[in-house]
Amino acid sequence: MNEVTITKLKDGIWNFTENAPGTAVDAYLVCGSERAVLIDALQDATGIYQKVRELTELPLAVLLTHGHYDHVGAAREFAEAGCEVYMELSDLSVLKSFGPCTLTEELFTPLRNGQVFDLGGRVLETILVPGHTPGSAVFLDREDHIAFSGDTFGSGPIWLQLPYSLPLSRFQTNLEAALKKLEEIPDLLLLPGHRNQSPRELRLPYVHDLLDTVRAVRAGTLRGETQTMAMGEEVIPFAEVSHGAMLGLSYSPEHIEE
Repeated sequence: MNEVTITKLKDGIWNFTENAPGTAVDAYLVCGSERAVLIDALQDATGIYQKVRELTELPLAVLLTHGHYDHVGAAREFAEAGCEVYMELSDLSVLKSFGPCTLTEELFTPLRNGQVFDLGGRVLETILVPGHTPGSAVFLDREDHIAFSGDTFGSGPIWLQLPYSLPLSRFQTNLEAALKKLEEIPDLLLLPGHRNQSPRELRLPYVHDLLDTVRAVRAGTLRGETQTMAMGEEVIPFAEVSHGAMLGLSYSPEHIEE
């Protein structure tokens, strides 16, 4: 079983880190005065529900930033304990692409753009930013100036080369819409799904660099060398570029425009 470490980031927010093979993955317990949510559900770790219950007895739900297995793995524990598990349902097909999965559609509550979770003294706003996956989401805490971003804005490299990732043209539109809301909080801190992949704190300039990178790739002024990666039996061609605080944007050279 992978080791899980729990770090208190500030009052009402804890970081759960699973030291999984390949890369660590992060989830976040966020508590208000009346309710709590776990943002993402780690990968192969077990007993996460009990670890959460050692920190809070508040009514609990799980909010998933997207349907990749490394962020969803322990969700069944919470569903079986009676917690609602929210995910944008277009990511069901993404989850199933990882092979046989016991997490079926009836375990999930649909997540909607703009959906608000009032925890009591703390409110989380859902911002859907399809790109990495069709149902990728960010959860914005305006009061504490934090956005829980999963892999939407990544941590180090950002993957947009996957078979179900959106073309860069559509991701750019979604990113621009999200930025209009995020820019209302100039000192915003991003808490991503793989904190260990970034050598620095991620803040708004990082998201602006991401947008500039996408625009440059579309304009042809930034271009990476095509290479390949294996996903199961499938070989996926992709290119990677970096710019500013962006450690790497991976994209499909054949999937830039819709």
